[in-house]
Amino acid sequence: MRKLVLSAVLLAILAFPVLANEDVILDYALCVGLDQDGLPLERRDMFITEEEKILCWIFIDEVHRGDELRWEFQSPQGEIYESILVVEEDKQYVGATGELGLANYRNILSPGEWKVSFYLNGEKYLELPFTILQSNIEESETLEEAIQRTITALKGLGYEVLGISIDENDQACLRMNMISAELNEQLWNQIGIGFESLKRIFPQVSWFVVQLILDNEYALSFQVRAYDFDMWRKGNLNTDAFWKKSVYRYVYNLSKKEEIQDVSSFYLEKFGVIY
Repeated sequence: MRKLVLSAVLLAILAFPVLANEDVILDYALCVGLDQDGLPLERRDMFITEEEKILCWIFIDEVHRGDELRWEFQSPQGEIYESILVVEEDKQYVGATGELGLANYRNILSPGEWKVSFYLNGEKYLELPFTILQSNIEESETLEEAIQRTITALKGLGYEVLGISIDENDQACLRMNMISAELNEQLWNQIGIGFESLKRIFPQVSWFVVQLILDNEYALSFQVRAYDFDMWRKGNLNTDAFWKKSVYRYVYNLSKKEEIQDVSSFYLEKFGVIY
């Protein structure tokens, strides 16, 4: 049983996330969705107002019938949006999510510094700060306006956009400077957010490409079918299969003006990983 209600409770904002008991919560994340295995699509703490929802996912060691799991999302003005889940049966190692539905409250939710707190049977176990940035991409009257507003939104999230375009092959491309020199969560977030941005601007295209520029020397391209990206975002494809089987990788040497044929060896040499 899940319900979402609004109250006027005020809570003190903490500067850092706090775990009351790390033996109870084994893992946690803020994200915009879960994959087929029930794991976060992306772990991040910055969002835009045009996200469909923001989830606070927790992985807990055990729950019992009748336990109440409650998430409190607090706005910059102190308003509280609750998401409540009552456990129906005893289970071990459970993933559960509290949801802030931005699409349902788009006209009243304020951008700014938010926080979410998680309670198990009334006892607080977790608090996480996050940021929601104002965006109005969907209100754009022209494609050019939508592109410029997307560039502004991505800049707010920490990304430098070099160009957004669509070609004659029904393929949309977003080019950015690479935010991380390693294959880490920051990088996967950048690519995933890039795909989502292209979907928002070009919902009709068949392919998305995010191209990242590394040290002005290499262009790393990640190509995916719009259908596969949508399947992953809707939780019908697991993350491992998405990145390894659905996303195609290409690397271009900008100084030599040639494509690198052995992409796997490039990733092994440059990043020390097999991908």
